[in-house]
Amino acid sequence: MKLTDGYYINDFLIFGQFDKTGFAAKGFEIQPPDLRNGAISSLHDFEDKLRRLLVTIQPPARTQWCWNVNSDYKDALEAYDLRTKELATNEWSIRTRKERYHRYVKRMEAGRLRREKLRLYISIPIPARHRISEFKTNEEQVYFYDSCLKGLESFFGTQLNLIKHILGAGTQIKIMGDKEHYAHHAEFFNPSFAYRSNNRIFERFNDKHSILDNSFNSTITGNERSDENDYSFYFDGFYHNILTIKRWPQNTYQSIIFRLTGLRFLDYSICVNAVPGDAKKEIIMEEKDIERLRGDYYSNGKESLLNAIEKKQRKIRSLSSGATYPLKVDYIIRIWAQNLEDLSAKTSAVKAALNLMESAQYWEPQLSTQSINLFSQTVPGWVFGKYDAHALYAESEYFAAMLPFSATFTGHLEEAEALYDGDNFNLVGLRNFIGSSPQHGAVFGMSGSGKSAFMCDLLSQTEPYYDYTVIIEEALSYGVYTATMGASPIIIHPDTDLTINYLDTHHLPLSSSQISNATALVSQMCGAADSAEEENLRFAMIMTYIEQIYQDAYDNWLKSHKDLLQEITRIAISSLEYRASAMPPGSSIVDAYLEFQEYGRNHPAEYFEKQNKISIEEISRFVKGVDTAEIVRNFAFAWFKSEDFPTHSELQELMLAAVNPAHDIKTVRRIATLISAWNAGGAYGPLFDGHSNISLTGKIAHFELGYISEATTELKKLAAFLITNYTRNHIISLPRHLKKRYIFEEAGRLLNMPGGEKLISEGYAQMRKFGCWIVSIVQQYIQFKNTLIRPIIMGNSKQFLILKQADRSDLSDLADIDRGGINLPEVTQEAIMSYPSPENLPEEDVYSSLTYYHLDQYMPLVGTCRNYCSPEMLYCSSSSGQDFDQRMREIKSASNPVSAIIKHSQKKEKDAS
Repeated sequence: MKLTDGYYINDFLIFGQFDKTGFAAKGFEIQPPDLRNGAISSLHDFEDKLRRLLVTIQPPARTQWCWNVNSDYKDALEAYDLRTKELATNEWSIRTRKERYHRYVKRMEAGRLRREKLRLYISIPIPARHRISEFKTNEEQVYFYDSCLKGLESFFGTQLNLIKHILGAGTQIKIMGDKEHYAHHAEFFNPSFAYRSNNRIFERFNDKHSILDNSFNSTITGNERSDENDYSFYFDGFYHNILTIKRWPQNTYQSIIFRLTGLRFLDYSICVNAVPGDAKKEIIMEEKDIERLRGDYYSNGKESLLNAIEKKQRKIRSLSSGATYPLKVDYIIRIWAQNLEDLSAKTSAVKAALNLMESAQYWEPQLSTQSINLFSQTVPGWVFGKYDAHALYAESEYFAAMLPFSATFTGHLEEAEALYDGDNFNLVGLRNFIGSSPQHGAVFGMSGSGKSAFMCDLLSQTEPYYDYTVIIEEALSYGVYTATMGASPIIIHPDTDLTINYLDTHHLPLSSSQISNATALVSQMCGAADSAEEENLRFAMIMTYIEQIYQDAYDNWLKSHKDLLQEITRIAISSLEYRASAMPPGSSIVDAYLEFQEYGRNHPAEYFEKQNKISIEEISRFVKGVDTAEIVRNFAFAWFKSEDFPTHSELQELMLAAVNPAHDIKTVRRIATLISAWNAGGAYGPLFDGHSNISLTGKIAHFELGYISEATTELKKLAAFLITNYTRNHIISLPRHLKKRYIFEEAGRLLNMPGGEKLISEGYAQMRKFGCWIVSIVQQYIQFKNTLIRPIIMGNSKQFLILKQADRSDLSDLADIDRGGINLPEVTQEAIMSYPSPENLPEEDVYSSLTYYHLDQYMPLVGTCRNYCSPEMLYCSSSSGQDFDQRMREIKSASNPVSAIIKHSQKKEKDAS
């Protein structure tokens, strides 16, 4: 046996001479969606696509489908580690990411990770009319080569468009060039590469050398089988076996191939060479067979012959109508191992899988020459081999399901922000940003399912990508994590000395949204109204006094800051002009101000030039204009310091001292009396009254509401509303190119107050343009599913992380498309219900399982992740308040919180063992 050699030329594979006697091939890397977790409709859809593809690729073109599985995640892991070196500055984040990186590298080098790869090669005879020997001059040869290359580029470009058109939705397709072709050949001829650390295969590549010179570094030694020595051939330190399919399954369906591609071990491959047939010739052959069978029937009258005739008639109808297409197929499976025991076990597993595929039958060569000849048929890109003794007739109708169109679920592995185990020894990448677009999300999980540990781990891995984090919670699950960021939780309770002034615009212009949110907060302080009409009337009254107190604050401020009026007006005029010229319709004044400031940071010369063009006369007219004076006032609030803003007690005093003549004095005074309980000297302390004394300028703001007792539920709801609005304003004020994130565990508490739904809705809908990722965490789904916030979160989220659920009806509701749910397949729902609880797993193998569901551009990405936490991460993520108190004392007693976590987690692990 002699392997056919070839060359890498202009990103093509050229076998034989580069003339009419040779052959050209081009490879395409295909990343199918993980259909193991796909809905039945998706499976049927892809089976139809594969049928169309088989029918569309016509002679003289041939296809080769090369599927293999290995442990190679090197590129993804190196990219992950590189981002750690480039971005990470926090010691805890660096340690978390390094631990994850080294854990997976060790498993990869030991062959304990699993990743499937699929390449499709299309090959044709070189479209030329001449032999190279017919040309006498170099110029003629160069012209001939150029013409051939242009013809190949045109042909394979058309094939790429065809593949994309048929498979594009939900399937990633990458063109292979010389290096990708070489990498596949090196992997094919050198199975040992998968077990070499720091293997830099491209250092060996020389595009002037042939395929075999570049890749084939061993000698194939054949073997005649015996009971003691059961293998086909040996090379590159591995024993190899070859199997072929000799009879197709009796029935096929798209997921049937997963029995073969889903085996848990590595080191086996599937090569399918498909040669398009001639439907007309096949019909003629079948018609001749029918004539012969009819003759036999007339002579002996056997009923079985009528069934055979009917079957062939159905085949003729399918071929004639184009519903199916004939093919000649080599279906070759190669298995290899470093010792004969492993080879025997793997071969037996493959045979068992084939037996389970609806009575498919395999053939195992007994002669090494047969095996080596079949092996030569599987060289990547070579589809014109002469050894076709074991080729099978197939029809596209059923053969499409037998193509190894199978993938490992990897999520968003490319440029992943965080890495997790899959449930089939795979790695899964998670990204909260795709490009510059945040992928808002929601996390669902019952108590004890591992939500806190997962979220702490996710925040720790992704921290280097983010400049600002907000956490609102009730159980101090993130308290230790916050300490690793050099901060402490901001604990809200009635006796706090903290103040968040809800009238503070946080260096932003005053907006109708700010006034509306402040009004909703004050209205909630009054308690529930007797009727909707009364509530609306009260809301309108309160808004009047809030607008008045802002006007009074501006008038007082302006007396001592007149020197700033020209600057403020220039910014206001320039911002409005920028909005008119560069922003979409409907943009607010705050949007215009923020985008113009961003423009100034990026284009300082043009920024100041726009302002300097504005004359003193134009400024004067704008300040005094009936329609523009209020705009100047609103912009002025962006220059206010914390102590310049009005306060809650001043608002309450205004309502008592300056009642609007249009308002009922008793009603106004009643409102003033009700809101006096929220003054600094009232029952709830200074939280709502005074000048803000909470700094949000660090990298994290962590608010804890769990210390507010159930007896003061109104305080908890109002505090959640206040904090959300306050932090939202701060995020909006930050440069848009900075990435922010918002972890929202208390969103549901905002729904019981006026404006709460709007606040959450605006957050999910609008924070995207400010570069902020939002995630809401839901534990009690039954309390969530009938709330107004459900459609807001479900409708604005792109990714869903679903841990173990206690109630199947909750999953059914989550998957209810008619109620705005997600298309969660039945098989995935069953998997979620069967996830083990971490507390029930053995100590040496504790993990939490979750389904990662991402609404990708074409079809959802769905798969299972597992979170295996290090002892340090488990220490960090404990959700017990008692544990938090003890661990915060342990951390405070140390000079470095990360060192304290390592020390005490190791001590706890030692004590437990």
